[in-house]
Amino acid sequence: MNNKNTDLKIKNLRKAFGKNKVLNGIDFELVEGERVVILGPSGSGKSTFLRCISWMEEPTAGEMYFDGELVTEKNIRRIRRNIGMVFQHFNLISNMTVMENLTLAPVKLKLMKRDEAEKRARELLKHIGLLSKVDAYPASLSGGQKQRVAIVRAMMLSPEVLLFDEPTSALDPESIGDVLSLIRELAERGMTIMIVTHEMSFAKEIATRIVFLDKGKIIEEGTPSEFFTHPKTPRVREFLEKVL
Repeated sequence: MNNKNTDLKIKNLRKAFGKNKVLNGIDFELVEGERVVILGPSGSGKSTFLRCISWMEEPTAGEMYFDGELVTEKNIRRIRRNIGMVFQHFNLISNMTVMENLTLAPVKLKLMKRDEAEKRARELLKHIGLLSKVDAYPASLSGGQKQRVAIVRAMMLSPEVLLFDEPTSALDPESIGDVLSLIRELAERGMTIMIVTHEMSFAKEIATRIVFLDKGKIIEEGTPSEFFTHPKTPRVREFLEKVL
């Protein structure tokens, strides 16, 4: 038995947009320190799954527990502080500098004083080699720089879990390496991570568990070795034949 804390427990998660049923009953647990890679075909519900975990999309049905506490509309703002989200297209605010992007949430939520938030932002930017961009606007940054700033923004509140929604799919090949290196470093430091990605070699390297979604359901999961070498279902075998 694993004696680590369970950060996240999900029971019968469902999400529909009108008549379009995107998630169709997902049961899932995430244990502290795990690195879960979510794979699946386009339209299988991968991004919606992450957005429901962060409650950027409110689930249609089901239960979610974070650190043993049932997530509700009343406590989601507090719980969300422990869940960082990194998006495919960065979602930086274009008319704010890098510093303003990083300090907006901590200061607005009154979780840090401005000088404290700015100090942490500078420390994190220095660590990733972007301290010189502290007063730059997003339009002047490369795609890789924008994504690394977006990861730092998610780290500002020291979340317990980081969610990555295809963080490299909008990047050029050179930038992909920089972003993956930063994610790899976070993983090596023990960060609990869930990531949707199409980078199969990176998935093999970083994951402690692979979860495969199809038509809004988890149809297979296992270690990278099990998943890539001995897939259990015809659907996963078919998928791997196309992507490997």
